[in-house]
Amino acid sequence: MLNFIDLFCGAGGFAKGFEMTGKFKCIGGIDNKESAIQTHKLNFKNSISICDDIRNVPPEDFNVLLNGQKVDVVIGGPPCPTFSTIGHAKIQSVYKNQEEKDITNDPRNDLFLDFLNYVDFFRPKIFVMENVPQFLTKYNGATFEAVKAIIERDLPEYEIVEKVKVLNSVNYGVPQNRRRMILVGYQKGYKFKYPEITNWFKNGKFNIDPNNDNPDTSKLKKHISVEDAISDLPQITDNWRISEVEYSRHEELNSFQKLMRKDTGISVKNNICRMSNKRAKEVFSHMKQGDIYMDLAPEIRQILPFREDIFKDRLKRLVNENPSWTVLAHIGMDGYMYIHPTEDRTLSVREAARIQSFPDDFEFIGNQQDTYVQVGNAVPPLMAMKIGESVYECLNTIKK
Repeated sequence: MLNFIDLFCGAGGFAKGFEMTGKFKCIGGIDNKESAIQTHKLNFKNSISICDDIRNVPPEDFNVLLNGQKVDVVIGGPPCPTFSTIGHAKIQSVYKNQEEKDITNDPRNDLFLDFLNYVDFFRPKIFVMENVPQFLTKYNGATFEAVKAIIERDLPEYEIVEKVKVLNSVNYGVPQNRRRMILVGYQKGYKFKYPEITNWFKNGKFNIDPNNDNPDTSKLKKHISVEDAISDLPQITDNWRISEVEYSRHEELNSFQKLMRKDTGISVKNNICRMSNKRAKEVFSHMKQGDIYMDLAPEIRQILPFREDIFKDRLKRLVNENPSWTVLAHIGMDGYMYIHPTEDRTLSVREAARIQSFPDDFEFIGNQQDTYVQVGNAVPPLMAMKIGESVYECLNTIKK
Protein backbone atom coordinates (compact mmCIF):
# COMPACT_ATOMS: atom_id res chain seq x y z
CA MET A 1 0.00 0.00 0.00
CA LEU A 2 1.40 3.39 -1.02
CA ASN A 3 0.87 6.47 1.14
CA PHE A 4 -0.32 9.80 -0.24
CA ILE A 5 -1.25 13.21 1.10
CA ASP A 6 -4.10 15.31 -0.26
CA LEU A 7 -3.52 19.08 -0.40
CA PHE A 8 -6.48 21.47 -0.84
CA CYS A 9 -8.39 18.26 -0.24
CA GLY A 10 -11.97 19.48 0.11
CA ALA A 11 -14.29 16.61 0.96
CA GLY A 12 -11.91 14.14 -0.68
CA GLY A 13 -13.12 13.15 -4.14
CA PHE A 14 -9.58 12.95 -5.50
CA ALA A 15 -8.43 10.93 -2.50
CA LYS A 16 -11.45 8.62 -2.61
CA GLY A 17 -10.63 7.70 -6.19
CA PHE A 18 -7.04 6.84 -5.30
CA GLU A 19 -8.20 4.65 -2.41
CA MET A 20 -10.74 2.93 -4.66
CA THR A 21 -7.80 1.41 -6.58
CA GLY A 22 -6.94 -0.64 -3.49
CA LYS A 23 -3.31 0.44 -3.92
CA PHE A 24 -3.16 3.72 -2.01
CA LYS A 25 -3.86 5.01 1.49
CA CYS A 26 -4.59 8.64 2.32
CA ILE A 27 -2.51 9.53 5.39
CA GLY A 28 -3.05 13.29 5.42
CA GLY A 29 -5.22 16.08 4.07
CA ILE A 30 -5.45 19.82 4.49
CA ASP A 31 -8.11 22.38 3.55
CA ASN A 32 -9.37 25.62 5.05
CA LYS A 33 -13.07 24.68 4.99
CA GLU A 34 -14.21 23.22 8.33
CA SER A 35 -17.18 21.24 7.01
CA ALA A 36 -15.09 19.75 4.21
CA ILE A 37 -12.44 18.62 6.69
CA GLN A 38 -15.10 17.05 8.91
CA THR A 39 -16.24 15.09 5.86
CA HIS A 40 -12.64 14.15 5.05
CA LYS A 41 -12.02 12.93 8.60
CA LEU A 42 -15.13 10.79 8.55
CA ASN A 43 -14.34 9.10 5.25
CA PHE A 44 -10.57 8.67 5.59
CA LYS A 45 -9.97 6.98 8.91
CA ASN A 46 -6.19 6.73 8.42
CA SER A 47 -5.78 10.40 7.56
CA ILE A 48 -4.55 13.29 9.67
CA SER A 49 -7.04 15.81 8.26
CA ILE A 50 -6.25 19.41 9.14
CA CYS A 51 -8.47 22.46 8.85
CA ASP A 52 -6.13 25.38 8.21
CA ASP A 53 -4.73 27.62 5.52
CA ILE A 54 -1.82 25.73 3.99
CA ARG A 55 0.26 28.91 4.28
CA ASN A 56 0.04 28.53 8.06
CA VAL A 57 1.22 24.91 8.03
CA PRO A 58 4.75 24.46 6.67
CA PRO A 59 5.48 20.93 5.46
CA GLU A 60 7.86 20.39 8.36
CA ASP A 61 4.95 20.80 10.79
CA PHE A 62 2.71 18.61 8.65
CA ASN A 63 5.41 15.93 8.70
CA VAL A 64 5.42 15.98 12.52
CA LEU A 65 1.66 15.39 12.52
CA LEU A 66 2.18 12.47 10.14
CA ASN A 67 4.62 11.03 12.67
CA GLY A 68 7.24 10.71 9.96
CA GLN A 69 5.26 8.36 7.73
CA LYS A 70 6.72 8.06 4.24
CA VAL A 71 4.86 10.00 1.55
CA ASP A 72 4.95 8.25 -1.82
CA VAL A 73 2.53 10.53 -3.68
CA VAL A 74 1.26 14.11 -3.32
CA ILE A 75 -2.06 15.04 -4.94
CA GLY A 76 -4.13 18.21 -4.92
CA GLY A 77 -5.81 21.04 -6.77
CA PRO A 78 -4.32 24.39 -5.77
CA PRO A 79 -6.08 27.47 -7.12
CA CYS A 80 -4.55 28.60 -10.40
CA PRO A 81 -2.10 31.45 -9.75
CA THR A 82 -3.14 33.74 -12.59
CA PHE A 83 -6.87 33.48 -13.01
CA SER A 84 -7.43 36.76 -11.22
CA THR A 85 -7.62 40.15 -12.91
CA ILE A 86 -3.87 40.62 -13.37
CA GLY A 87 -2.57 41.34 -16.80
CA HIS A 88 -0.45 39.35 -19.21
CA ALA A 89 2.56 41.62 -18.71
CA LYS A 90 2.68 40.75 -15.01
CA ILE A 91 2.76 37.04 -15.80
CA GLN A 92 5.50 37.53 -18.37
CA SER A 93 7.68 39.09 -15.68
CA VAL A 94 7.68 35.89 -13.65
CA TYR A 95 10.25 34.02 -15.62
CA LYS A 96 12.19 37.15 -16.61
CA ASN A 97 12.88 37.83 -12.96
CA GLN A 98 14.12 34.61 -11.39
CA GLU A 99 14.05 36.15 -7.93
CA GLU A 100 10.33 36.89 -8.14
CA LYS A 101 7.95 34.04 -7.35
CA ASP A 102 4.79 36.06 -6.73
CA ILE A 103 3.10 35.87 -10.12
CA THR A 104 -0.07 37.62 -8.97
CA ASN A 105 -0.99 40.63 -6.89
CA ASP A 106 -3.31 38.43 -4.83
CA PRO A 107 -1.29 36.18 -2.49
CA ARG A 108 -4.19 33.71 -2.30
CA ASN A 109 -3.49 32.85 -5.91
CA ASP A 110 0.08 31.63 -5.46
CA LEU A 111 -1.04 28.65 -3.41
CA PHE A 112 0.36 26.40 -6.10
CA LEU A 113 3.80 27.44 -4.74
CA ASP A 114 2.82 25.97 -1.38
CA PHE A 115 1.83 22.77 -3.19
CA LEU A 116 5.29 22.65 -4.78
CA ASN A 117 6.91 23.48 -1.44
CA TYR A 118 5.30 20.32 -0.01
CA VAL A 119 6.60 18.34 -2.99
CA ASP A 120 10.06 19.78 -2.38
CA PHE A 121 9.98 18.75 1.28
CA PHE A 122 8.45 15.27 1.02
CA ARG A 123 10.15 14.30 -2.26
CA PRO A 124 7.40 11.89 -3.34
CA LYS A 125 7.97 9.56 -6.26
CA ILE A 126 5.20 11.36 -8.13
CA PHE A 127 2.84 14.29 -7.72
CA VAL A 128 -0.49 14.98 -9.42
CA MET A 129 -1.94 18.47 -9.72
CA GLU A 130 -5.45 19.02 -11.09
CA ASN A 131 -6.99 22.27 -12.24
CA VAL A 132 -9.38 23.81 -14.73
CA PRO A 133 -8.56 23.37 -18.44
CA GLN A 134 -7.83 27.10 -18.77
CA PHE A 135 -4.67 26.46 -16.75
CA LEU A 136 -3.04 25.47 -20.06
CA THR A 137 -4.38 28.29 -22.21
CA LYS A 138 -4.84 31.36 -20.01
CA TYR A 139 -2.93 34.37 -21.32
CA ASN A 140 -1.84 32.43 -24.41
CA GLY A 141 -0.27 29.72 -22.28
CA ALA A 142 1.82 32.04 -20.12
CA THR A 143 0.25 30.68 -16.93
CA PHE A 144 1.32 27.13 -17.64
CA GLU A 145 4.77 28.19 -18.86
CA ALA A 146 5.33 30.11 -15.63
CA VAL A 147 4.41 27.10 -13.49
CA LYS A 148 6.51 24.80 -15.66
CA ALA A 149 9.51 27.12 -15.38
CA ILE A 150 9.28 27.17 -11.58
CA ILE A 151 9.05 23.35 -11.42
CA GLU A 152 12.03 22.92 -13.74
CA ARG A 153 14.07 25.44 -11.77
CA ASP A 154 13.19 24.46 -8.20
CA LEU A 155 12.50 20.72 -8.60
CA PRO A 156 15.13 19.58 -11.12
CA GLU A 157 14.90 15.92 -10.11
CA TYR A 158 11.33 15.78 -11.45
CA GLU A 159 10.08 15.49 -15.00
CA ILE A 160 6.68 16.77 -16.08
CA VAL A 161 4.66 14.53 -18.35
CA GLU A 162 5.66 15.54 -21.87
CA LYS A 163 2.27 16.85 -22.96
CA VAL A 164 -0.07 17.85 -20.13
CA LYS A 165 -3.62 16.69 -20.89
CA VAL A 166 -7.19 17.68 -20.14
CA LEU A 167 -9.34 14.68 -19.19
CA ASN A 168 -13.12 14.46 -19.39
CA SER A 169 -14.77 12.47 -16.62
CA VAL A 170 -17.49 11.15 -18.97
CA ASN A 171 -14.80 9.07 -20.69
CA TYR A 172 -14.07 7.24 -17.42
CA GLY A 173 -17.56 6.06 -16.49
CA VAL A 174 -18.70 9.23 -14.70
CA PRO A 175 -22.26 10.38 -15.63
CA GLN A 176 -21.06 13.92 -16.21
CA ASN A 177 -19.13 16.01 -18.70
CA ARG A 178 -16.41 17.51 -16.53
CA ARG A 179 -13.03 18.53 -17.93
CA ARG A 180 -9.97 18.85 -15.73
CA MET A 181 -6.33 19.54 -16.46
CA ILE A 182 -4.11 16.83 -14.95
CA LEU A 183 -0.43 17.76 -14.53
CA VAL A 184 1.84 14.91 -13.44
CA GLY A 185 5.42 15.21 -12.25
CA TYR A 186 7.58 12.21 -11.41
CA GLN A 187 11.14 11.50 -10.36
CA LYS A 188 13.40 10.97 -13.33
CA GLY A 189 13.46 7.36 -14.45
CA TYR A 190 9.73 6.75 -14.13
CA LYS A 191 7.31 7.01 -17.04
CA PHE A 192 3.68 8.09 -16.74
CA LYS A 193 0.91 7.40 -19.23
CA TYR A 194 -2.56 8.90 -18.94
CA PRO A 195 -5.35 6.36 -18.32
CA GLU A 196 -7.01 4.80 -21.34
CA ILE A 197 -10.59 5.95 -21.78
CA THR A 198 -13.35 3.41 -21.23
CA ASN A 199 -16.59 5.22 -22.15
CA TRP A 200 -17.83 7.36 -25.03
CA PHE A 201 -20.67 9.87 -25.27
CA LYS A 202 -21.74 9.73 -28.91
CA ASN A 203 -23.05 13.30 -28.96
CA GLY A 204 -20.37 14.70 -26.70
CA LYS A 205 -18.62 17.95 -27.52
CA PHE A 206 -15.66 17.22 -25.26
CA ASN A 207 -14.90 13.53 -25.78
CA ILE A 208 -11.14 13.30 -25.40
CA ASP A 209 -8.76 10.35 -25.54
CA PRO A 210 -5.46 11.56 -24.06
CA ASN A 211 -3.52 8.82 -25.87
CA ASN A 212 -5.23 8.70 -29.26
CA ASP A 213 -6.64 11.42 -31.48
CA ASN A 214 -8.75 8.89 -33.42
CA PRO A 215 -10.00 6.25 -30.97
CA ASP A 216 -11.97 3.22 -32.10
CA THR A 217 -15.20 4.14 -30.35
CA SER A 218 -16.82 0.82 -31.28
CA LYS A 219 -14.69 -0.84 -28.60
CA LEU A 220 -15.71 1.59 -25.88
CA LYS A 221 -18.63 1.37 -23.48
CA LYS A 222 -21.58 3.70 -23.80
CA HIS A 223 -21.60 6.73 -21.54
CA ILE A 224 -23.28 6.56 -18.11
CA SER A 225 -26.45 8.66 -18.21
CA VAL A 226 -28.24 10.67 -15.55
CA GLU A 227 -30.93 7.99 -15.45
CA ASP A 228 -28.29 5.27 -15.06
CA ALA A 229 -26.87 7.24 -12.15
CA ILE A 230 -29.88 8.18 -10.02
CA SER A 231 -32.92 6.07 -10.95
CA ASP A 232 -32.53 3.67 -7.99
CA LEU A 233 -32.07 6.38 -5.35
CA PRO A 234 -34.75 7.08 -2.72
CA GLN A 235 -38.02 8.65 -3.74
CA ILE A 236 -38.05 12.12 -2.21
CA THR A 237 -39.75 15.47 -2.68
CA ASP A 238 -38.79 19.12 -2.83
CA ASN A 239 -37.54 20.32 0.59
CA TRP A 240 -36.75 16.78 1.78
CA ARG A 241 -35.25 16.90 5.30
CA ILE A 242 -34.54 13.24 6.14
CA SER A 243 -30.93 12.28 5.43
CA GLU A 244 -31.06 8.46 5.51
CA VAL A 245 -33.72 6.84 3.34
CA GLU A 246 -34.21 3.39 1.80
CA TYR A 247 -33.42 2.96 -1.89
CA SER A 248 -36.38 3.06 -4.26
CA ARG A 249 -35.48 -0.40 -5.57
CA HIS A 250 -33.02 -3.22 -4.98
CA GLU A 251 -33.36 -5.26 -8.16
CA GLU A 252 -32.42 -4.79 -11.81
CA LEU A 253 -29.55 -2.49 -10.92
CA ASN A 254 -27.12 -1.44 -13.64
CA SER A 255 -23.35 -1.80 -13.26
CA PHE A 256 -22.87 1.81 -12.15
CA GLN A 257 -25.53 1.51 -9.44
CA LYS A 258 -24.03 -1.75 -8.20
CA LEU A 259 -20.61 -0.10 -7.96
CA MET A 260 -22.00 2.90 -6.08
CA ARG A 261 -23.91 0.63 -3.64
CA LYS A 262 -21.19 -1.97 -3.14
CA ASP A 263 -20.57 -1.13 0.52
CA THR A 264 -24.04 0.03 1.60
CA GLY A 265 -27.14 -1.73 2.91
CA ILE A 266 -30.78 -1.01 2.14
CA SER A 267 -30.55 2.75 2.73
CA VAL A 268 -28.33 5.71 1.92
CA LYS A 269 -27.63 9.11 3.52
CA ASN A 270 -27.48 12.72 2.28
CA ASN A 271 -30.88 12.75 0.58
CA ILE A 272 -31.46 16.35 1.67
CA CYS A 273 -33.07 18.42 -1.07
CA ARG A 274 -33.47 22.20 -1.03
CA MET A 275 -36.83 23.92 -1.19
CA SER A 276 -37.48 25.84 -4.41
CA ASN A 277 -39.89 28.73 -4.19
CA LYS A 278 -43.38 28.49 -5.65
CA ARG A 279 -42.56 30.60 -8.70
CA ALA A 280 -39.52 28.46 -9.55
CA LYS A 281 -41.51 25.23 -9.34
CA GLU A 282 -44.17 26.68 -11.61
CA VAL A 283 -41.49 27.49 -14.19
CA PHE A 284 -39.96 24.02 -13.79
CA SER A 285 -43.32 22.50 -14.76
CA HIS A 286 -43.08 24.13 -18.21
CA MET A 287 -39.58 22.80 -18.95
CA LYS A 288 -38.87 19.73 -21.04
CA GLN A 289 -35.70 17.69 -20.59
CA GLY A 290 -32.81 19.68 -22.02
CA ASP A 291 -34.63 23.02 -21.86
CA ILE A 292 -32.83 26.11 -20.63
CA TYR A 293 -34.34 29.35 -19.36
CA MET A 294 -34.43 31.07 -22.77
CA ASP A 295 -36.28 28.14 -24.33
CA LEU A 296 -39.33 29.14 -22.32
CA ALA A 297 -42.06 31.42 -23.64
CA PRO A 298 -41.69 35.08 -22.57
CA GLU A 299 -44.78 34.95 -20.37
CA ILE A 300 -43.36 31.93 -18.52
CA ARG A 301 -40.01 33.63 -18.01
CA GLN A 302 -41.80 36.56 -16.42
CA ILE A 303 -42.93 34.29 -13.60
CA LEU A 304 -39.29 34.14 -12.47
CA PRO A 305 -37.52 36.99 -14.29
CA PHE A 306 -33.75 37.28 -14.69
CA ARG A 307 -31.59 39.52 -16.83
CA GLU A 308 -31.94 37.68 -20.11
CA ASP A 309 -28.76 39.09 -21.66
CA ILE A 310 -26.72 37.46 -18.88
CA PHE A 311 -28.73 34.50 -17.55
CA LYS A 312 -29.76 32.70 -20.73
CA ASP A 313 -29.25 29.29 -19.12
CA ARG A 314 -30.03 30.31 -15.55
CA LEU A 315 -32.40 27.32 -15.39
CA LYS A 316 -31.54 23.98 -17.00
CA ARG A 317 -33.37 20.66 -16.84
CA LEU A 318 -31.22 17.55 -17.00
CA VAL A 319 -31.73 14.93 -19.70
CA ASN A 320 -32.28 11.34 -18.56
CA GLU A 321 -30.46 9.66 -21.43
CA ASN A 322 -27.43 12.00 -21.44
CA PRO A 323 -24.67 12.58 -18.92
CA SER A 324 -25.04 15.70 -16.81
CA TRP A 325 -23.21 18.91 -17.56
CA THR A 326 -20.54 19.91 -15.05
CA VAL A 327 -21.69 20.00 -11.43
CA LEU A 328 -20.24 23.20 -9.98
CA ALA A 329 -20.02 24.53 -6.43
CA HIS A 330 -22.79 26.98 -7.42
CA ILE A 331 -25.18 24.08 -6.88
CA GLY A 332 -24.94 25.14 -3.25
CA MET A 333 -26.73 28.41 -4.03
CA ASP A 334 -30.04 27.37 -5.63
CA GLY A 335 -29.56 24.37 -7.92
CA TYR A 336 -31.55 25.90 -10.79
CA MET A 337 -28.96 24.65 -13.29
CA TYR A 338 -29.61 21.09 -12.12
CA ILE A 339 -33.35 20.53 -12.33
CA HIS A 340 -34.35 16.87 -11.98
CA PRO A 341 -35.14 15.30 -15.39
CA THR A 342 -38.70 14.25 -14.50
CA GLU A 343 -39.60 15.95 -11.21
CA ASP A 344 -40.21 19.64 -10.51
CA ARG A 345 -37.37 20.05 -8.07
CA THR A 346 -33.61 20.41 -8.05
CA LEU A 347 -31.23 17.54 -7.28
CA SER A 348 -30.69 16.23 -3.77
CA VAL A 349 -27.18 16.15 -2.32
CA ARG A 350 -26.98 12.38 -2.89
CA GLU A 351 -28.20 12.66 -6.49
CA ALA A 352 -25.53 15.26 -7.17
CA ALA A 353 -22.96 13.04 -5.45
CA ARG A 354 -23.97 10.11 -7.68
CA ILE A 355 -23.49 12.30 -10.75
CA GLN A 356 -20.03 13.06 -9.39
CA SER A 357 -19.52 9.25 -8.92
CA PHE A 358 -19.15 9.32 -5.13
CA PRO A 359 -19.93 5.84 -3.76
CA ASP A 360 -22.99 5.78 -1.53
CA ASP A 361 -20.99 4.94 1.60
CA PHE A 362 -19.25 8.32 1.30
CA GLU A 363 -21.08 10.59 3.75
CA PHE A 364 -21.00 14.39 3.61
CA ILE A 365 -20.99 16.44 6.82
CA GLY A 366 -22.32 19.99 7.19
CA ASN A 367 -25.43 22.04 6.54
CA GLN A 368 -27.34 21.85 3.28
CA GLN A 369 -25.26 24.45 1.45
CA ASP A 370 -21.98 23.03 2.78
CA THR A 371 -22.72 19.56 1.50
CA TYR A 372 -23.82 20.73 -1.94
CA VAL A 373 -20.65 22.83 -2.27
CA GLN A 374 -18.45 19.92 -1.20
CA VAL A 375 -19.96 17.78 -3.94
CA GLY A 376 -19.62 20.52 -6.56
CA ASN A 377 -15.98 21.27 -5.72
CA ALA A 378 -14.82 17.66 -5.90
CA VAL A 379 -12.83 15.68 -8.43
CA PRO A 380 -15.06 12.78 -9.59
CA PRO A 381 -13.79 9.70 -7.72
CA LEU A 382 -14.14 7.33 -10.69
CA MET A 383 -11.93 9.54 -12.85
CA ALA A 384 -9.51 9.92 -9.93
CA MET A 385 -9.45 6.12 -9.60
CA LYS A 386 -8.35 5.77 -13.22
CA ILE A 387 -5.64 8.38 -12.65
CA GLY A 388 -4.57 6.49 -9.53
CA GLU A 389 -4.28 3.26 -11.49
CA SER A 390 -2.00 5.01 -13.99
CA VAL A 391 0.07 6.42 -11.13
CA TYR A 392 0.45 2.94 -9.64
CA GLU A 393 1.48 1.53 -13.01
CA CYS A 394 4.01 4.35 -13.36
CA LEU A 395 5.52 3.57 -9.97
CA ASN A 396 5.95 -0.06 -10.96
CA THR A 397 8.01 0.76 -14.03
CA ILE A 398 11.72 0.06 -13.77
CA LYS A 399 13.77 3.18 -13.14
CA LYS A 400 16.66 3.86 -15.49
